[in-house]
Amino acid sequence: MRFGYADTALGQVHYREEGSGPPLVLLHESPLSGRIYEHCLPFLGQRTRAIAPDTPGYGASEPPSDLPTIEDYAERLTHFVDALGLGEFALAGNHTGGGIAAQIAVTQPNRVRALIVIGSPLFGEEEGKEWIENYIPPFEIKPSGEHLTWLWDRYRDIWSDDTPPWLFDLATTEFLRTGVRFHWGYRAAFLYRLEKALPLVRCPTIFLTSEGDMLRNKNEASVALTPGAEGRIVDGPHGQFPARRPEEFAHEVFRFLERAGYLPPA
Repeated sequence: MRFGYADTALGQVHYREEGSGPPLVLLHESPLSGRIYEHCLPFLGQRTRAIAPDTPGYGASEPPSDLPTIEDYAERLTHFVDALGLGEFALAGNHTGGGIAAQIAVTQPNRVRALIVIGSPLFGEEEGKEWIENYIPPFEIKPSGEHLTWLWDRYRDIWSDDTPPWLFDLATTEFLRTGVRFHWGYRAAFLYRLEKALPLVRCPTIFLTSEGDMLRNKNEASVALTPGAEGRIVDGPHGQFPARRPEEFAHEVFRFLERAGYLPPA
């Protein structure tokens, strides 16, 4: 696995990559980083140049100076793929990353060859406001360190106790790297009007998620809004499909990219 920084006009973007071949850019959920894809990059790298950037303001990427929108994130990550010299590419995005990926697909229709959305962030206007009110808790770094226990318990509540400890560790440490900025990606996703973007997507698209993903109920509506899109639900009680079941995720991605004509048959 290779690590690097891309210099762009809107700040440095940190990324991980593995493999060679047709590029596949993977965008992560909030408030994590490209680290969430480290387990699946070796599998994806067997047939693609798999690239997982840290969304600006997360991981080791330079943050925006003010509260960003999904459109802002999409612009910054378009500068990122430009900095890597990518012409055409496939995109995959999980939750917030799915919204960013869809926006890039709309603004770069001649470059995005295929789109994979893992847990579609399809929120109506009022629903998005409710998520902002109910899902973004106040966060303060306490001298006693009690915020550390609170954060671990938050992920236990969201992901359940049978989540592997390494995944809890990843989530809590990546959250802590962003600190008071943790909610920026959440806010952007909840306010984004994905229902207006999806009808404009022109590349082959699949909405791929697991039964236990918290946004699983958005799949059918997202498919209906997107011209020619596919929907695929895999069994499983949790989200984070790429991290928890990386080899199976890569298999699903390859099958779709073959159908989309982006990869030759194996």
